[in-house]
Amino acid sequence: MELEEADSADSTPPLIGGHSELSQFIENMGLHYEDYGLARIAGRIIGLLLVSPRPISSEEIAEALQVSRSSVSTNVRTLLLADLIEKVSLPGERVDYYTISPETWQKGLELRLASILPLREVAQEGLENLKEDHPGRQRLLEMIAWVDMVENLMQDLNQKWQSYLEAPARPG
Repeated sequence: MELEEADSADSTPPLIGGHSELSQFIENMGLHYEDYGLARIAGRIIGLLLVSPRPISSEEIAEALQVSRSSVSTNVRTLLLADLIEKVSLPGERVDYYTISPETWQKGLELRLASILPLREVAQEGLENLKEDHPGRQRLLEMIAWVDMVENLMQDLNQKWQSYLEAPARPG
């Protein structure tokens, strides 16, 4: 699944060149995001955008990942709605290009938290149906405490991430 070089008449650099290790990285990103409920192709798009030296078009994404343009279009819309990628315009170009969003990691954290928070409501509803002496009550109370703890930790993590982004000198 090597990514093709740009035409020799085109002055833009190739997306990735012939690096098979980057192709494996892109595939691994697909598998990772698939575990979080996104389509594998969406994760592969994120992986490609992370290692691409420049913004890339839907057509280039489809060609690089060897998937249909309709699949790219569907998944790009999903990623745009989730603020994981962003659309950019290049001077003199009519085509839309895409790049990784500066908010990607924060949005990823928010998506994960959003998938955990409903457990609190589920546990609270379960508690309403259990008598005070039911042995399951303690486990449901622990579940609520765990969700509360995760929410607080995620908020702390988000604040630390924002501080990291605002720091004058970051490791590069």
